[in-house]
Amino acid sequence: MNKIVLVVSFTLIMFACQNQSNQTLQKPKTPQKESVERQADHSQTRFVLFQSDYDPKTTYQKMKSYLEEQGMFYPRVVDHETAAKNANMELNTIYLVVFGNPKMGTLLMQENPEVGIELPLKALIYKDDEGRTWVMYKKMDYLKDLYFIKDPNGVIEKMNKLQAGFKQAVINPIKTTQITDEEMR
Repeated sequence: MNKIVLVVSFTLIMFACQNQSNQTLQKPKTPQKESVERQADHSQTRFVLFQSDYDPKTTYQKMKSYLEEQGMFYPRVVDHETAAKNANMELNTIYLVVFGNPKMGTLLMQENPEVGIELPLKALIYKDDEGRTWVMYKKMDYLKDLYFIKDPNGVIEKMNKLQAGFKQAVINPIKTTQITDEEMR
């Protein structure tokens, strides 16, 4: 009887060890390199990422104006670059824009208080090593699924439309190329 218990115990331990080693040996999936345009497969991501036509500060100012026009309260910015400088470190410009509307957020939190960890909403503006400015935010549909929000008041759709307007706020509708006098000859 002791031999059977010993064999079963040994088998279970070996199975557990093998299962653990299989989990640790699996490499985490690394994202494929993105193209210069930074195209993302939005069907598999919970973030939206796009390039702004402006520097980070101007992008923030345009987003802030847009958010205020849309009735969002307290568009504020966390300036990570300045924080890094205060710590005697270097960092490209990174702004975390925080914004919200208590009437909309309250409706979501009435359905599920846990969504409050996501509110107020946020958008990230940053400059990459090549000097390009990017805007990134979390999709509202992801939050809807994550927190099991039924959204009978249509808040998620309103927020999706608001976030879609970010692009119009920071994309220059008229891009012109300056031609020098020398190029005209």
